[in-house]
Amino acid sequence: MMECPFLLQASGAGSAPRWSRYLRTTGALPPPRSPAMRVLFCALQMWWMSLALAAAEPRVTLFDADGRETTGSLQAISQESVRIGEQTVAVNWSDVVRLQFEHVENVLHEPRGSAIWLANGDRLIARGTAIEDEQLRAAWREFPEWPEFALPLESVRGLSLSLPHSRERRDEIAAWLFDRKEQRDELRLLNGDVSSGELAKWRDGTISLKTNGRDVTLPIADVRDIAFNPELLALPEPKELCWLVSLRDGSRVTLLASKSRVADTVLKAAHVSGVVWDIPLDAICEMRLLGGRGVFLSDLSPIESRQTPFLPGAREWPMQRDRSVAGRPLRLGGRESPKGLGMQSRSAVTYDLAEKYRAFHAIVGLDDTTVGAGTALCAVEVDGRRVFEEPALSRQRGAKRLPVLDVSGAKRLTLVVDFGELGDSQDHVDWGDAVLLK
Repeated sequence: MMECPFLLQASGAGSAPRWSRYLRTTGALPPPRSPAMRVLFCALQMWWMSLALAAAEPRVTLFDADGRETTGSLQAISQESVRIGEQTVAVNWSDVVRLQFEHVENVLHEPRGSAIWLANGDRLIARGTAIEDEQLRAAWREFPEWPEFALPLESVRGLSLSLPHSRERRDEIAAWLFDRKEQRDELRLLNGDVSSGELAKWRDGTISLKTNGRDVTLPIADVRDIAFNPELLALPEPKELCWLVSLRDGSRVTLLASKSRVADTVLKAAHVSGVVWDIPLDAICEMRLLGGRGVFLSDLSPIESRQTPFLPGAREWPMQRDRSVAGRPLRLGGRESPKGLGMQSRSAVTYDLAEKYRAFHAIVGLDDTTVGAGTALCAVEVDGRRVFEEPALSRQRGAKRLPVLDVSGAKRLTLVVDFGELGDSQDHVDWGDAVLLK
């Protein structure tokens, strides 16, 4: 009969003192005397241990390049594969499109306090602290126990030291950083003033800027946003498998899969800039694969893209990659997607498939910023044949998850957004996670 010496004993009077003495001398509780109780308590122990193991293994949902979804407990992550489920199904990373963690507490937060944007579009919810030796020193905001780190300055597009509470204002800062063309550094102050030139140094609570042949030194406490000269940015796109990891604080980081690994419950994260972080798995919301069998449309160049306003001479809204058509983050149903397309009615964008892909998948809907009663038609055409259509897309109906569409042997893929009941009013349509599967 198997014994479980550390389980509680349910015996008669006088057992409590025996437990106390046994616990003081052995560090464990005595085994039950009754064989039946031993069986019961061992069964309870095994149940308790299974609960503990389940709690230690986060549940995930994996979407793969064959269009399948698998949900189960995360067994292991290595540089080559991810293993999930009770039957321990192993999937090579090149076959993964998206891995979504299902921690109860793992709720993606809106960026708060401060943020750093990198040249490749990555966003770190961290605060800059100094510039030394051509590096930006920074500290995480939501994870103060994580150590400070240093980013190569040439990889940093800009940062906000005091993010506004308004989502719209935060989005404007990001759009300003990514759209600006001025070949100089720029400081935007809390009082609304702007200073531009060449950033000289930042340490000991002050920041210096060379402008018009003189040095201007300001207290860093007066600075709201910093933009760096976009001409000097250098963060080459890797030619290998990468993980695009979304953290629950709103950060997004691109990691080299070949140099990142999981040890116990911590991801040793090797960023494309050369920085290495230790990221606990319970801080991760999603992981997307870049460079595998799933190819995001936003990483391809269309062969044709056109947009026709509802009224002649009205503003045109060209298609945007990894942003809404208004230049904001892609948001559908309260969730932000780092990959996808933003379009406005009436528009169409066409890609050359060259018979290289098997399927297409996306989630389509009106962007969360469209607060009115806008409606739009959206459709997918393969070699001129319409294979999917949603005639009345609206915020009230919510985002529409496309079925996995067969594009085997196809030469052209076209995404269509057309006018709804109110012309093109509020017709900002997002194609989230629009991906071709090889």
